[in-house]
Amino acid sequence: MSAFDGIHGTACNAELYQQSLKLPSNPQPSIACLTHGQTIGLALAAEACFISVAFIIVIFVLIVRNVLRYRRALPNGDWRLLRLPADIYTLSLLIFDMVMALGGAFDVRWASSGIVTTGSYCSAQGIIHQMGALGVALTILIMAVHTSISAVWGVGIKARRLSFGLMGFTWVFSALWVGLGNGLDKNFQVPAPFWCWISPRYGVERMVGEYLWFWIALFASIITYIPLYFFANGSLSVDEKKWYKFHLRHSSASGRVGCSEARRRDALRLLYLPLSYSFLILPLSVARWSQFSHHHVPSAATFFCLSIFQLSGAANVILLLTVRPRILLFTPPLNSTEKSKSELGRPCAPSLAQFERPTEMRCVDDLEDGSWKSTSGDSRKSELELPSPVSSKTLVECTVVHNVPLPL
Repeated sequence: MSAFDGIHGTACNAELYQQSLKLPSNPQPSIACLTHGQTIGLALAAEACFISVAFIIVIFVLIVRNVLRYRRALPNGDWRLLRLPADIYTLSLLIFDMVMALGGAFDVRWASSGIVTTGSYCSAQGIIHQMGALGVALTILIMAVHTSISAVWGVGIKARRLSFGLMGFTWVFSALWVGLGNGLDKNFQVPAPFWCWISPRYGVERMVGEYLWFWIALFASIITYIPLYFFANGSLSVDEKKWYKFHLRHSSASGRVGCSEARRRDALRLLYLPLSYSFLILPLSVARWSQFSHHHVPSAATFFCLSIFQLSGAANVILLLTVRPRILLFTPPLNSTEKSKSELGRPCAPSLAQFERPTEMRCVDDLEDGSWKSTSGDSRKSELELPSPVSSKTLVECTVVHNVPLPL
C-alpha cells in the first residue's frame, strides 16, 4: 500500500484530512496534506537548497584558503580580508544565503512524510528561512544603492565603517523582526501550505517581513543600475558644479581613449548581481502575489519558482568566482616588488567594480572626490590629464594601457 493512498491521493487519513480543511470552525489549519506530486516538487526545492549550501561551503573553504595564502605571502599583515565595502557586503550576503538555504532544506521532512504540521520543527524552518531571505533582500538593496553612489559621485568608495554599520543594522533588524514575531505567538509559523511560514493572521508581518523588501530590492536594483550603465557608457554625466544635475549626450561624442569602453565593461559586470537577483526572485514574487490575491496558482508552478529562488546562493557563488574575482582575496598576493610593477600597468580609469580612486595616472576625472568630469571644448575630443610633472613617456604608457582589460 502506498503512503499516498489516503484521502484524495494524499498521505492523510480521514481524521488528518478533516483537520487540514479550512473551515469557519477551523480558520487556520495546523496540518497540510500533500499529494504525491506536491512532495516531488517540494523535494526538488529542497534539493536546490542543498546545492546552494554545497556551493557556499566551497566558497567559504576557498576564502579560508585565501586568508592562509595571504598570511604566508605577506606575514607583515599588509592585507585585509574585508578591504572594501564590496568585500563586506559580499561576505554578509553569502552568510545570509547560507541561512536561507538551510531553512529551505527543512522541506526534506515534509517531502518525506507528505504532511506539514505545526510545532518546533515548523517554527524553526520559518524562523531560519525568514531570517535569511530578509537579510538577502536588505543586503542586495544596500549594495545597489552604495555601488551607484560610489561609482557616480565618488562618495563612500572606501567607507568600511559605514559598510560595517549598515551590515550590523541589517543583522540586528532581521533578528529583531523575526524574533519578536515568533516570541509573541508560538503559532506565528504555520503550514503555508507546502512549507512553514508566517500565519495568514499576520498579513502585515508577511508583507513587511519579507516580500516588501524583495520588491524594494528588485526595483532599487533596476532603478540604480540602469542609469549606471548609461553613466559608464558616457551617455550620462554629472554636472561639475551641481551634484544633483545630470547631462545626456551622445555616447560617441563623449568617449575617451579607451576609458568609456573599460568603464562600460565594469558597469556590465556590476549589473550581473542585481540582474541575477531579479531573475531569481521575480517568478516566486509573481506566484506568491497571485496566491495572496486569491488567484489559483498550480502547485507545480509554485515549486518551480521556489526551486529557482533557492538557487540564489549557488548563483551568487558563481558570480563571485567568475565576474568579480578580486573580492575576498581571490587575487593572488603580490610581494612588494611585484606590487610596484603591477602599479605601472594599472588602467587610467578607476575600476567601478572596486571603487578605487586613481592615485597616479588618470583620465579626465577629479582625484579629490572621485567623480567623473567631461572634457571641455566644442570638439569634445578625448584627452588625458596627468599630474605634473609628467614626461612624454608616461603619456604614451597611459595611452597604451587603456587597451588592457580592467583587473576585476
